[in-house]
Amino acid sequence: MVKGIDLYVDERTLLGVGDDAGVYAYGGQVFVHTVDFITPILNDPYLWGAISTANSLSDVYAMGCKPLNALAIVGFNNCDLEIDVLKEVMRGCADKLREARTVLLGGHTVDDKEPKFGLAVMGVCENGRYFTQEGAKPGDLIALTKPVGVGVLTKGIKEGKISERDIGDAIGYMLMLNEKASELAKAVEASACTDVTGFGLLGHSMNIATKSKVRLAIDFSKVPIYEESVFLIRQKIYPKGALDNYNFVRDRTLNEGLEWWQVLLLADPVTSGGLLFTFPEDKEETFKKEAENLGLRVWVIGKVEEGEGLRVYVS
Repeated sequence: MVKGIDLYVDERTLLGVGDDAGVYAYGGQVFVHTVDFITPILNDPYLWGAISTANSLSDVYAMGCKPLNALAIVGFNNCDLEIDVLKEVMRGCADKLREARTVLLGGHTVDDKEPKFGLAVMGVCENGRYFTQEGAKPGDLIALTKPVGVGVLTKGIKEGKISERDIGDAIGYMLMLNEKASELAKAVEASACTDVTGFGLLGHSMNIATKSKVRLAIDFSKVPIYEESVFLIRQKIYPKGALDNYNFVRDRTLNEGLEWWQVLLLADPVTSGGLLFTFPEDKEETFKKEAENLGLRVWVIGKVEEGEGLRVYVS
């Protein structure tokens, strides 16, 4: 059910509404489907197109699956913006899809005062296997594959406090596909997996905790955060979404000594964030070795506990 609407499903519907993507079986194959789009977060249209593409593909990788093809979703106003802007957006998209070996099959454009861009993506779950947000077990470790604090950075750009030149590291991470992170999650037999996007680290952690009926304990000192984000948020520069995300999880989050700005950074909405997954503690050495082999910098940020909700603390 979706807000009182009885949705039709059939015997081939393996996973419906409520996870990062839907999963459907047909002709002996298992497919995954998702859609996402964003408004501009940077002034450079090429970067916006490329980052939005990586962001849209992320849900497929979060399911442990492989993207195959995509349809573009475009909101654009020809009266306010030159067509060359849209061409740059599409060029960024095309380059990122080529990197992901994903075919663009078409799309749809609407006249929109506020520009929007994203993709509907179809992927395949090889061997019929896929991750969900359910399955984390007490004793599992919690891994994160990209830093947080993107929302604060983009707010800082909008307010003229910093420029895109100041956040090269963050742009690099936003452009990074979660393909290798997905391979790492599969290598350690992740028990639950999602990607960190608009609900922030706390919101997406709460999704895993709720569906797995466990508590996720997150050590703030282990969470990777952009230095510029810390500088900005301590000046009370942060998006409204960070506060909204925290208010959503506050009643089920045990805060053990974090200051207001630390909590808001954990709740900060992310664009094209990393994967957040839990995995068995006895796979920690495999985790380290596979991450090195893949050339990934990754972080273990906490542990799954008995209980419910979240616990945030500083070690």
